[in-house]
Amino acid sequence: MPTRSTFFSAPWPAHWRVLAVLALYAAYLPLSGYTVSQFRFDAAEYWEFSLKFTQNGGFSLLAFDAPMRGYLGPLLVLPARLLCHFTGWSMLTGAQVLGAGWAAVLFGVALPQLWAQATGRALSGGRWLVLLSLSFIFWRDYFSFTLSDVPALALLLLSLAALARRGWGWAAVAGLLLAAAINIRPIYLASVPGVLWLLWKNTQPASGSSIWRSGAALAVGLALVWLPQFLINLRHFQQPTPLVLAGQPGTAPLYLKQLTWGTAFQRYESSLIPEIPRSLVYADSVGQRALAGVPGRRFGSYGQYAQFALHQPISTSGLYLRHLFNGLDIRFPTPYPRQLQPPGQAALRLLNYALLGLGIWLAISAGLRNRRLAWSPMAVGALIALLLPCLLVLPTLMESRFLLPLHLLVLTVVAGTWQPGAWWRELGPPVRRVALVTVAAGWLWGCWHVSEATAGQLRPPSEAPQD
Repeated sequence: MPTRSTFFSAPWPAHWRVLAVLALYAAYLPLSGYTVSQFRFDAAEYWEFSLKFTQNGGFSLLAFDAPMRGYLGPLLVLPARLLCHFTGWSMLTGAQVLGAGWAAVLFGVALPQLWAQATGRALSGGRWLVLLSLSFIFWRDYFSFTLSDVPALALLLLSLAALARRGWGWAAVAGLLLAAAINIRPIYLASVPGVLWLLWKNTQPASGSSIWRSGAALAVGLALVWLPQFLINLRHFQQPTPLVLAGQPGTAPLYLKQLTWGTAFQRYESSLIPEIPRSLVYADSVGQRALAGVPGRRFGSYGQYAQFALHQPISTSGLYLRHLFNGLDIRFPTPYPRQLQPPGQAALRLLNYALLGLGIWLAISAGLRNRRLAWSPMAVGALIALLLPCLLVLPTLMESRFLLPLHLLVLTVVAGTWQPGAWWRELGPPVRRVALVTVAAGWLWGCWHVSEATAGQLRPPSEAPQD
């Protein structure tokens, strides 16, 4: 552990960060207030899917037969099931133990490691504690449930961190981790360009043979994880692909359905609120009017959606901006809210808007000053890998967890770079400071107004999209 004099100024060793995260979530999650009866929706689905590996008696990866999900997410739930089997704990407790482990991986290892590699400097203990605290404030209850978002992001970040190290062995590790992330969350297939950029940059100015060895090692890592999915798809669905099908055979792909839903609605939450069961769904009146001109009010192909978007560029751009804001507008620190307006929600939202504004300002300032954070090859590759998946989810029915990579990126930039004292001094004369305070107040008011306008579009659960 760092000495008292360096507790906040020196970087913490990884094992101390991991222990700190485990202690935080082990103390909090049992007190979060959730009950076993509230373990529902996607979380319960992943829990039940973990039984598919033993549905024929013995254990077999190839027994998994769910076309909508990859095999690896449910497989990673199995340790929690075994823990519950031997201890008699509930599935909620097992999920919370697993969630605390993933929190330790994400906040104790993956995020700090990638930041250090992208910027050339490790987070000090104080800055890392700020990052951990902010992440806890906004995302704490996601770790009570067996959802795919956190494991997939943690594995993707570890894959990018592995690519920063030279050698074909690390490239193979990166391939394993990347394939795992894509199997759990297929949208991370969009991260491949960033991964290839990092692979190429990391082998410069090495010889061509070194590039080919690293590329081959990356491919082998991908193949080892994707081979079971290929065999599953071939055996159960007669589809020779290593990627998750993400759709029932003979029906439209889930992403295509999401394009229709995302045009008609601008925000979605899974609800445990007694008076609004199942769904908090917020309509998009502009999108619904535009969708009225589409035959059957749904998109039958990706080409049809592309034509729709190209013919209505202004309304489509507005839709994407609304989705971007709604994805970053954290109204609940949980995937399953139990109250529409829980205590402290106003403070949570205002803090979030302030951090988003500060993150935008820091990013622009870094870009204008051409700092290493903005332009190092590692930073560029990581940004491509993290932002392209966020870009692809913008047209879909937006949930806050879909933009988890972007939101955590904002929090990390703020925690890692902001220097309040120096920043305030650099503003100079009182007139500039007053102007900045005025702009900040306008930003908060504008964000609040847009958020409230969205909240006013809440529709009954009966109108929520159905598969």
